[in-house]
Amino acid sequence: MFFEKKKYKRLGEILTEKGLITESELQKALRYSREKGKPLGESLVDSGFVTWDEIVHALAEQWGVKPLDKIPTAIPPDIISKIPRNMIDELKVIPLEVKDDGTIVVVTDITSDLQKIQSSLKFLFGKPPEILLTSPVTFEYLYKSFVLGTPEDLFDEVGTEEEELETEDLAALVGEEEENAPIIKLVSMIIHRAIERDASDIHIEPYRNIVKVRYRMDGMLKNVLSYPKIQHNAVVIRIKILANLDISERRLPQDGKFYLRAAGEQYDFRVSTVPTVHGEKIVMRVLKVSSANKKLEDLGFNEYNVDGINRLLSEPYGIILVTGPTGSGKSTTLVAMINELIDETVNIVTAEDPVEYTIEGAVQCQVKPEIGLTFAKYLRTFLRQDPDVIMVGEIRDTETAQLAVEASMTGHLVLSTLHTNDASSAIDRLRNMGVDPRLVSSSLLGVIAQRLVRKINKRCRIRKLPLRPDLAYYFKQYFQDYNYEPVEYKLEETDQCNELYRGRTAIGEVLIVDDSLRDLIAEGANVKEIQKAAVDNGMRPMFIDGLEKVLKGETTVEEILRVVHFPEL
Repeated sequence: MFFEKKKYKRLGEILTEKGLITESELQKALRYSREKGKPLGESLVDSGFVTWDEIVHALAEQWGVKPLDKIPTAIPPDIISKIPRNMIDELKVIPLEVKDDGTIVVVTDITSDLQKIQSSLKFLFGKPPEILLTSPVTFEYLYKSFVLGTPEDLFDEVGTEEEELETEDLAALVGEEEENAPIIKLVSMIIHRAIERDASDIHIEPYRNIVKVRYRMDGMLKNVLSYPKIQHNAVVIRIKILANLDISERRLPQDGKFYLRAAGEQYDFRVSTVPTVHGEKIVMRVLKVSSANKKLEDLGFNEYNVDGINRLLSEPYGIILVTGPTGSGKSTTLVAMINELIDETVNIVTAEDPVEYTIEGAVQCQVKPEIGLTFAKYLRTFLRQDPDVIMVGEIRDTETAQLAVEASMTGHLVLSTLHTNDASSAIDRLRNMGVDPRLVSSSLLGVIAQRLVRKINKRCRIRKLPLRPDLAYYFKQYFQDYNYEPVEYKLEETDQCNELYRGRTAIGEVLIVDDSLRDLIAEGANVKEIQKAAVDNGMRPMFIDGLEKVLKGETTVEEILRVVHFPEL
């Protein structure tokens, strides 16, 4: 066994011996690794000291295996099925091909278990496997692309009869808790694949002959699979059973939820059904419970804006608003702000619709308009609960806005959201709701406007280009004294890159209401006047915040302009 003859060496030792990094670079990467909680290899790549290709080739040479030099564009399902799924997950291997002599070729991203991989697969196939080594990011891509394949076999198991089953028959079918029930397997696959792909929403949409399943990943919807229309009622019933909804009601929209543990995490699923001409459409919001522990820095806000938000949170009373369109991360930002305020000496109460994240240290209340439990009703009640901090999920009407202002003026810190395009527009929105401008000026502490932008997938080919002239103007105005190159980035797909972007980060602007702004608000100044005064007082516009992320190589100009208007020169 050649693996046994190799003397174990740490990754850092291998790379320094080969002259790929210096001892100083290794120590910097180790510190970065400890601070960020990332593996050393990823820390070395993030720091720019080596590439994944260099790491893989160095490890492959050390352990006597070959590196995976070309990423396969397809792996046939019959090859994947050569190794049972539980063994694929346990050994962290993916089968690539079977040679003419019967040798199976597999790829892995770990070297610590090479002996186990060899012995397990030799026992399974009767001869030693050929093991190729690749990077964790490439292994993840191969796993998600080919191991998590579309299970067409499930469709055959369910059947394609022309006559649909009645509701009672469907309930009996999909209520079975046997692991091999085809509908249960299909729904479970849809849900688990969404988790594995970090989807935020699952859309199950019926059409005339088929049903399409789409995931919202990094803010964009993407088709992932489809199944025959004849099976849709069974899928709907299964999901309704999970969410404790009325399986016999098909005419009216319904809302529910269920919980699931997967990969050591708990996930909350918020289910919404709506009747359409071709059947019921289902949308499931996927919420990772651990996201409730995030801090402002985790969301992508830069140090400049984090300092501004913390200044607002240090105030004893007043209103702080978070603004942006639906899906811009407002609720997550509110949770992060509450996490900054949680203390045993502080009474924090929230009214939310729905309660998306469970926050330890805050008393959370669910709005139920159908029985009269509105935001306004809760606000009145909260004032008799001796609160220090009140969070209102959204200011939707004049009554809630007036009560929020009154609460802030009686010694409470109030956090809430509004749907506006930028920070300055929030002030105009409150005035349009009927709140006296003088009350707005005296109660409003500040406004945080934000968007979410997709981050560059570093597996893709990235080309640096000089900033175009209109962006160079803003570079000179805001970043001339910073250690940034005046460049932007263009992405190109490669064999290792099938998605140009991966993950999202926040861009924002933080408007802090000072004395000069209070006077303008009380006088009824328009949005442009307030915006100009805020910028003069130090607010960095959202587009400029996005431009900084472009200069850092985190995203592209095209992505910023997708969510933010280009500012006027």
